[in-house]
Amino acid sequence: MLAGIDLGGTQVRVALARSDGNLVTSVKTKTPLLKTPQGLVDWAAREIERLRGNQKVTSIAIGAPGPIDIKRGVLVNPPNLPWKNVPLARMLSRATGAKVHLANDADMAGLGEFYRGAGRGTRNMVYITWSTGVGGGLIIDGRLHRGGHGTAGEIGHMIIDPNGPLDNCGQYGCLEVFCGGANLAKETGHPASELFAAAARGERHARMVVERSARYMGLALISLTNAMDPEMFVLGGGVTRSWKLVAPTMLETLRSSPFIKPARRPTVRRARLGDRAGQVGAVEWARINQ
Repeated sequence: MLAGIDLGGTQVRVALARSDGNLVTSVKTKTPLLKTPQGLVDWAAREIERLRGNQKVTSIAIGAPGPIDIKRGVLVNPPNLPWKNVPLARMLSRATGAKVHLANDADMAGLGEFYRGAGRGTRNMVYITWSTGVGGGLIIDGRLHRGGHGTAGEIGHMIIDPNGPLDNCGQYGCLEVFCGGANLAKETGHPASELFAAAARGERHARMVVERSARYMGLALISLTNAMDPEMFVLGGGVTRSWKLVAPTMLETLRSSPFIKPARRPTVRRARLGDRAGQVGAVEWARINQ
């Protein structure tokens, strides 16, 4: 059997699957309840033991927020967890006896959408997670392309407007400063969820901010298309719950490029797996690396 773990600052999910990657069952809990990395390992090992029946789990993948050290399986300094330099892969391997791989959470969500979600049937796909921040995963010729530090090909930090505001990453005018939910909340003084709700109600200023954000995401799609020529963009994350608000401006911007002719213009789809994408992708990574 295989196991996939999706570790976030709010929740952690464990899914068990057959060796072909088909999910059998899953369970979740709130991350803060586990308190420490050892608490996480103990809970995950206990759930895997409980759910596996008489089948042995041989390969496990963990999708976790970067930065991570992929080669050493170390969680370096995740932004939403108070943990530093945790040898998570080694700890879980000791607890379960399985082979354990640590990977970036956005990469795993992208892999899940590629194999079992909106990206099925493609060979070259870019997954973008558009939420508190902006990240992504790249599938090139059917394979996951990973950055060396597990930071998911830093799509959020591509510079869109060098005269734009300063981001936490130290650059001016990167995509995340215009589109990330945390930056939109800082700019407007309201949580991003409230901003999008106000835009849906037709409030003028909220609508203007949301449309500007969608336009910048469209410009990012133009740059990524020119750099990579993907067949498809799949967008997931909290902002895509407001798909009807952001999609028209984003697609109009992409179509406005005179250089990207219709024949090579990629399809743009909303992710299909929702909160399950990370655990589904982690199972696939466990399958690929078993």
